[in-house]
Amino acid sequence: MSLNQNRFNLILALHNHQPVGNLPEVFENTFEQAYRPFVEVLAHHPEVKVTLHYTGILLEWIEKHRPEFLDKLRQLISRGQVEIMGGAYYEPILPIIPDEDKKGQIRLLNDRIKELLHTVPQGMWLAERIWEPHLARPIASSGLRYITVDDAHFHEVGFKDLYHYYLTEEEGWELCIFPVSEKLRYLIPFRPVEEVISFLHQQLYHDKGDLLVLADDGEKFGSWPETYKAVYLEKWLDRFFTALGEHRDWLRTVTFSEYMELEPPEGPVYIPAAAYREMKEWSRGYWRNFLTRYPESNRMHKKMLNVRRRINKMPESKNKEEAFRYLWAGQCNCAYWHGVFGGLYLNFLRSAIWENLLKAEELAESQLQRKEHWLEIRVKDFDYDGHKEAVVASDRFSLLFAPHLGGSMWEMSWRPAAANFLDTLTRRPEKYHRDLVEQESAPSEERREKNGGVKSIHDLQGVKESDLQNHLQYDAYPRGSLIDHFLPSEETGMEDFKKGKYRDDAGILLQPFTMELRRLEKRSEQASLIFRRRVSRNEYDFLLEKEVMFQAGSDRFRVNYTLENYSSRVLGGRLGVELNLAFMSGYSGDRYFHIPGRHLENNYMASEGAEQEVETLEMYDDWRGVVIALNFNYPVLLWRFPVETVSRSEEGMERVYQQSVIVPQWQLGIPPGESRELTLDVDFRFKAQEYPGGSKELTTEGVE
Repeated sequence: MSLNQNRFNLILALHNHQPVGNLPEVFENTFEQAYRPFVEVLAHHPEVKVTLHYTGILLEWIEKHRPEFLDKLRQLISRGQVEIMGGAYYEPILPIIPDEDKKGQIRLLNDRIKELLHTVPQGMWLAERIWEPHLARPIASSGLRYITVDDAHFHEVGFKDLYHYYLTEEEGWELCIFPVSEKLRYLIPFRPVEEVISFLHQQLYHDKGDLLVLADDGEKFGSWPETYKAVYLEKWLDRFFTALGEHRDWLRTVTFSEYMELEPPEGPVYIPAAAYREMKEWSRGYWRNFLTRYPESNRMHKKMLNVRRRINKMPESKNKEEAFRYLWAGQCNCAYWHGVFGGLYLNFLRSAIWENLLKAEELAESQLQRKEHWLEIRVKDFDYDGHKEAVVASDRFSLLFAPHLGGSMWEMSWRPAAANFLDTLTRRPEKYHRDLVEQESAPSEERREKNGGVKSIHDLQGVKESDLQNHLQYDAYPRGSLIDHFLPSEETGMEDFKKGKYRDDAGILLQPFTMELRRLEKRSEQASLIFRRRVSRNEYDFLLEKEVMFQAGSDRFRVNYTLENYSSRVLGGRLGVELNLAFMSGYSGDRYFHIPGRHLENNYMASEGAEQEVETLEMYDDWRGVVIALNFNYPVLLWRFPVETVSRSEEGMERVYQQSVIVPQWQLGIPPGESRELTLDVDFRFKAQEYPGGSKELTTEGVE
């Protein structure tokens, strides 16, 4: 006789989240399309119980913009219809942040839930269901009893029939784990109600257990493509809840805490580091692979860890508490990876991470430094790639240089604006690019299946531009700044350069340079990094020296190039310096190029062009109120063009502006035995200022 032939238990859990930095209209639209209508339908079906999770980011928005929604939630909680699940406040990938941050974020959300909803969470939503075995201890020691992970986690260690919940431990800290049914994730709400009920009824006829769990994104109930019409206008959710009520003689909805009172767990069980099936495909098996696959993600993550070390050195104070809040906001997971959602490819999400990390860093440094103007250069392997980098930190800048990559720059953060203008992205192949080339996307009216169901977001192949495949382009090298190019005199034009199709005859592109730190003994507020490479290749024999000069209190840094020709021939060609600068929007009227004394017919950030005899280029970011000016000691040939990626998001594949490429070039023509100095000044200021903030001019006094 089956143990569960009389009654089967179903847990319905929804995770509701919006990332730090998401657009205001996304919060608004998703609330109206998914969060609000779900709760309204649920309120009309008191016999149905669900568990709901809201991240701290979303709760803050609801409290500010829709406080009446909290009243509805409190009513449902008080009548036992809703259990509220906790989690980490800013929805980080839990394994990649320090344990104290794990516990701090969990407790912060628990406190806010208790304050706003008058209930105490017993379990937590694990961001992206990214599990690693050590998590049991920080979660359990934060006062929580259970989490959910996907059934795929259990399949990896031989579990097949998952109709229970289980118990694991780490160093004696106990944690219950509920497996989530992938089958239900693809049935609800995409298949007809009758098909879902039929599947659930089939679960009665075995003796493996009496529980299945659906735990998935709340946005799939209304804000995923095509779902609002199906779920609410065509009343899928109302009919589903009605069917659950009609079949309550054998099918019961319960909450996690309620079921834990009814049945004990099975265990012990130990499951490996894992994630849901789709995530494993995107990450190539292991979430941390995103940090290898996308160096941009790795730099954000390592910046976060470095900022945290600075915060740890602060004395206990309100400033330290505030710095931790900014740091935790900078741990929000969405910008660190990419799958079916825009994630890392969405520049405004990355920008929000950098903004919060820089605000945290500013609070830490302003308290740790003992004077108003200061400058430090720290040499270490910042990104754990086996090579040492140089971090230049001052009261105005946070800069990162890589000697092993030609002394190129990989962070250019200006503290007054809390912005990293090197928040750039390299174009690389993605699996769905092949799909885009091989098949035309189905029109939106064909997305719906003939039997009345709706395709899951994982199955959609929509595009937002008809000729999107023509914009597929990949970079031959990573995109940073102060990337040096030696270009043959007339052989390389801008189109070939854009495509990476030019000969690097001198062999300097991102090649290792030596590095020397030079600091004035009597004026510690000024220093420079000197990168050198002797080029002896083909007919070339010259020394390339790049000195980057900094001064405390100044919003300017200077890059001074010296080329010494050791050969018996004139050193011809052009020296080009590539700068990738991120302005978040390529087509907005409030971000644009300006060359004093000239009219640029197209001056928006995604425009392209070649200008001769340029002495100054200004880039205006009116949205941030910032102006970046490049000043050259000799007039240059100046190329500019955008970097745009083709990426996948909820609505389909789309083109996204990532950054603008600016390439000033000096014609050389250096006779044998002679040298030439070429200088680039990079100035930052707020638009309201006549001169760069800080007012100090960078001098070369005392620098050899």
